[in-house]
Amino acid sequence: MIEVGPGSPEQPRRLGAFRRTGMLAKVAPFAMIVDTNSGVVWNNNATWIWKGLYNGFVERLLAAPREAVDISRAAVATAPPTFPILTTALLAVLCAVFSAEIVFGIGPWTKLLEPSITTLVTFGALTKNLVVQSGEWYRLLSAPFLHVDAGHLAMNAVALYLAGRALEGLIGRAWFGAVYAVSALTGSLLSLVINPVSIVAAGASGAIMGLFAAALVISMHFPPGAIRMSLQMNATYVLIPSLLPLFGALKGQKVDYAAHFGGTLGGVLIALLILVIWSPAEAWPRFRRAAAAVAIASAAALIYPAISILQDYQAVAFTAQLIPTNRLPKTGTEMRSRAAQLIKQYPRDPRPRFTVSADLLDANDLAGAEREARAGLAEEKFWRATLSPQLGDGLRVVLAIAIDRDRHTEALQTARPVCNAFKDGPMRKLLDDKKLCSG
Repeated sequence: MIEVGPGSPEQPRRLGAFRRTGMLAKVAPFAMIVDTNSGVVWNNNATWIWKGLYNGFVERLLAAPREAVDISRAAVATAPPTFPILTTALLAVLCAVFSAEIVFGIGPWTKLLEPSITTLVTFGALTKNLVVQSGEWYRLLSAPFLHVDAGHLAMNAVALYLAGRALEGLIGRAWFGAVYAVSALTGSLLSLVINPVSIVAAGASGAIMGLFAAALVISMHFPPGAIRMSLQMNATYVLIPSLLPLFGALKGQKVDYAAHFGGTLGGVLIALLILVIWSPAEAWPRFRRAAAAVAIASAAALIYPAISILQDYQAVAFTAQLIPTNRLPKTGTEMRSRAAQLIKQYPRDPRPRFTVSADLLDANDLAGAEREARAGLAEEKFWRATLSPQLGDGLRVVLAIAIDRDRHTEALQTARPVCNAFKDGPMRKLLDDKKLCSG
């Protein structure tokens, strides 16, 4: 019990009655009187330790000069509460992309809606070899929109909602978008630099860490009070467990801490810039058009990876429909005996169709040979990089010979790539016998 104010003679008698009844008593009453008129401090404990520690400290405070309070910092303009439109849009995009991973995934998903590694890589996940060696730098932007399972998406969605609800209205949609874009990029860059080649990285965690780091820095724009405290507490609750590897290890999770640190660094840097340019008299930071340009440019930059991912997806998805290696016939005789069955099971694989078309040509079934050869060549653009180039040459030889009787000009055009590629060998001999290389 502490009574502060002008002292009176009756205070020590009244408060002195509060005493501990014994050494083992569970309640230890402590009473103090702070006389603001005389600067004298009294307490009900007569020992020199209590009197020296408590009384001396409080008396020095009373004797010290009062500190001036700068009330001008309280005059900071704030924007009225608004609905977090950009945050909601980002959540919708993340959910839509994850839905595409499941619906259009390559191979079956497992566990808690966990798409295959092939699906993640095809959709634009971050892998060092594909970025550095193959020049697929768009993965720095596409990887933050992917997630490895439903739990991963759920945690990031909740964190993004909390960050967006607190930050988007304070700094405006333009700067919020810029912070998100820069943090996503820096998170991907550090993940690319630090992680080993074997790691396939995906997730919006780096961008979200940047938002919380920015909130922590931007809180210093506001005077001590509810806004600053709320930003700091929310950011601290998320950043500490997200940046300490111990937390992930205890939960058995595989966490890309490089992306977390990279995103945090990006968020801090852009937040420091915001602090410099943000006048207390303005509700939002200045240069909103420049911030919007950064956010829009980042969004526009995703157009190219979207096209590239679509092209890669078609090729990879096609490859998944070819005959598996363990089921592929080992000899030509085995292929002939199983070709019809393999065409039914794997209708897009050109290899059994080549065998059937060659057999039909030998049997003088020109229409059947043409049909199978055209079917085998129909999707060559998807399998050309995966299967042997001679497969396409063989199908062209069969097709050229099959249509030569009725469409000689078309047969010459069909045979020309093979004629240019081979000056001798079995395929060139077949075409020379039919005079399809000499015109």
